[in-house]
Amino acid sequence: MKELFFWKVWSSSERRITLAAFFIIFLALIFFVLKSYDPLANVIHWNILSELSDITTVADVLRLDQWQYGVSIPSHLVTESFVASTMETDFLTVQLFWFFALIGLSLVLAALTTMSRFWYLAGMIVFILLLAFSRLEILGVFGTGNRTFFLLTVILYGGVTYYFHAFRPDLGIGYRIAGMLSVSAILAILVKTISPVPFPGLAAVAYSLPFWLLLTILFLLIIATEIMAAFVWLSTSGSEVRKNKSGLRNFLIISVLYLLSLVFMYLRNTKQIDWDLTLINPAYLAIAAALLGLWGFRKRADSTAGLIPFRTTGFWLYLGLFLIALAFAAFIFGTANDPLMEVLEDVVIQGQLGMSVVFLFYILVNYYQLFQQGLAVHKVLYKPMRFGLTQTRLFGFVGVVILFSMQRLLPLNQGIAGYFNGLGDLHANTGEFALAEQYYKMALQQEFQNHKSNYALASLAIRQGDENAAAYYFRQSLLKNPSPQAYAGLGTILVQENLFFDAVTSLQEGTRKFPKSGELLNNLGILYSKTNVADSAYYYLVKAESKAKMDEIPATNLLAIMAKSTDNNLLDSLASGAKERKYLSWQSNWLAVQNLRQHFSKQHFLSEAIPKDSLLSVSAFAYLQNYTVNQAKLDSLPATILPKLALKNPMLSTDLLFASLYSEFYSGNKLKAIETLSAWAQEDDNKKSDLYHKILGHWFLQLGLYDQAIEHLSVVEGIEGTLGMAVANALSGKQAIAVVLLDKIEGKESMAAIEQLKKTLFSGVRPKTKSDSLWQIAQKSPSDIHFNAAVRENPFEAKIVSSAAAWYRNKKQTGKAYQMILTALRYNEYAPELWEQYAYLSLDQGLTEQGDSGEMKVKQLASPAGYQQFMNRYQPMRALIEKQRAEFQ
Repeated sequence: MKELFFWKVWSSSERRITLAAFFIIFLALIFFVLKSYDPLANVIHWNILSELSDITTVADVLRLDQWQYGVSIPSHLVTESFVASTMETDFLTVQLFWFFALIGLSLVLAALTTMSRFWYLAGMIVFILLLAFSRLEILGVFGTGNRTFFLLTVILYGGVTYYFHAFRPDLGIGYRIAGMLSVSAILAILVKTISPVPFPGLAAVAYSLPFWLLLTILFLLIIATEIMAAFVWLSTSGSEVRKNKSGLRNFLIISVLYLLSLVFMYLRNTKQIDWDLTLINPAYLAIAAALLGLWGFRKRADSTAGLIPFRTTGFWLYLGLFLIALAFAAFIFGTANDPLMEVLEDVVIQGQLGMSVVFLFYILVNYYQLFQQGLAVHKVLYKPMRFGLTQTRLFGFVGVVILFSMQRLLPLNQGIAGYFNGLGDLHANTGEFALAEQYYKMALQQEFQNHKSNYALASLAIRQGDENAAAYYFRQSLLKNPSPQAYAGLGTILVQENLFFDAVTSLQEGTRKFPKSGELLNNLGILYSKTNVADSAYYYLVKAESKAKMDEIPATNLLAIMAKSTDNNLLDSLASGAKERKYLSWQSNWLAVQNLRQHFSKQHFLSEAIPKDSLLSVSAFAYLQNYTVNQAKLDSLPATILPKLALKNPMLSTDLLFASLYSEFYSGNKLKAIETLSAWAQEDDNKKSDLYHKILGHWFLQLGLYDQAIEHLSVVEGIEGTLGMAVANALSGKQAIAVVLLDKIEGKESMAAIEQLKKTLFSGVRPKTKSDSLWQIAQKSPSDIHFNAAVRENPFEAKIVSSAAAWYRNKKQTGKAYQMILTALRYNEYAPELWEQYAYLSLDQGLTEQGDSGEMKVKQLASPAGYQQFMNRYQPMRALIEKQRAEFQ
């Protein structure tokens, strides 16, 4: 346990610093794991493209016995596709890189100050040379091209390190680390506050990338043999193993398996084999070696005869390089710079392979007899008896170089390509697209198949509107490292160019290579739906729903496909089994399906459909429209909110106001809805006038105003207008005209159905409306509430309005009763009951001339008996007013 927790014997300050360093390493590991899990997700995001389409639904119905007459109105369907975004830089990754990298650099420099003068000076010279190649003048801290900031960096780092090294060798590691961190913080703050460069952090890492790459490669080579060393410990540390003397056999078995896996990885990476092998991820090998090195490097440091004391130098040097390697690798994955990702992968595989083969030889040559004797070889692993450590490292490095040279130095070209990619990212973010394009193309000259450069060039082409170039670079990005995002981007471009079948072919290829990509499966299903291949669309959307992370999107599209392509019975069956989702687009399509099925049960309104800024998305617009139609008789809220939203959304204002009228008619002010829609229908240039006339005709039918219904339906072409006029004429007693109209559509519809409809219409059956039942309730239990409800349901029905007016007139609420009569007369001017109440109420207000005009209307419209009955009441009222006027005079 003492060896495992070696820092416990150190001083308290060293222990605290060690634990803090371990915590930072842990955070850096999390940073790396998160960024390396899905590198492309760091720079390319899945956007959602929502498209709107209409289906005809019959939400308005007038029931006649077993028949119902309705007019079709549009409901809206939302279909959604996944669109891969252009490549963007994740600036949080840049910031976190600098946080961890500067801490790692501070640890390395602090460790250098504890070394002998020769190694301290050598290390600082290398550091200054690397700084010089990092082009710090590009940050422009003291002016564009001014190298003062470079000199300041050298002076601060060099001065502080030299002070610790030469003048205060007595100070502990904590003070040294604090001094280096202070210098790093000062320089970082200086760059952040003074640099005129738009993105100084990105600019600094882009130009200093070789510096960090070399340090990372150095660390990966340092830890290349740690796994083999761990195998030695595993094979010889147990007492039972030593007793049985089976350590050598165990060591050889696991070592050979390990080396074989490295060989297979090397062959696969160099395209010498094309086997689909499930091998260990090189990143895991690197992390395992690095973690094992926390303990293994101690033994290696102890073998240097005091050159690198582990406690004062080696441990902190190792931690610093470990932190730099983690930060740089996370940055590379965070920017999806695949040439550099492959460089690091090659360094891990070839480094461990080349170094481990020689290290295995070193172990067998030096410790074969100790293995045979069952001794604890791990305790003397770095105390060779025949073949030295320096020779081992030298030959191992030569082996790594040979492995790289067998690739024709491709990793070197990839490193240069990765550097140019970083510069391209910088200038793409600053808006210098031409310069960014040149850097990306220079990267392609080094490694023409790399995904990063090709996708970035496609992104630049999209930003500049060059669709052909974008399609070309998307295709190029698929050559070596294809991605679902590139296939989706190519498919989007092809669809925009109306090359539907090419797009289908491209997405089919993508789904073969990425069968678990729900995004590609969804997009392929949408393309099939656009080409009216419903069964294929359904097949791919079902697969997408089971595989996509955002499964609510293919579920939304499935509802749209069902609404467009299935008959009513199948639609009922499929819709009843659908899993409910809170996703707004799904809710919108669900309401459209409900409108199609004529299911109008109470639904909860989703408040999130209205954003804070009131600017509606496609999904929100469709949801509000469908909700308004579906809940027209159950919720009056749309009548209030939609006109307000129309002011904020001028492009959608007509549709929003139309939907609000629907809600207004069924749950609000019917007169307002009718007058507004009538005005729209009369506009000559209104493309939707036929729709408005059709709806008005149906509304008037429901209100019993058959003449007005005929007037509006007469201008509606097609069977809806003809059938509506036939129903209106039949209900108004004009059976002959109704017969003629129905005979006109016999050739278009089933003759038996038309004959049955004629019997129903001419049998005297009247439509049963809600207003009739409300009026009966008011008659049985007269009250303000009951009469108001009846009038609100049909403010033009003569018997309802006249009864309500008489009720309020008796309660001395003349003004309210008079307004009811005026409203009803706007559209029902041939009802004598209304004119009777008009005459009475006019006299109640002393308006004798209006009363007389009402009396004339009653005389024209009422039967003789009805008129006589009216006059028996009207004349005494009129005479009383005349008498009162005479007495007043």
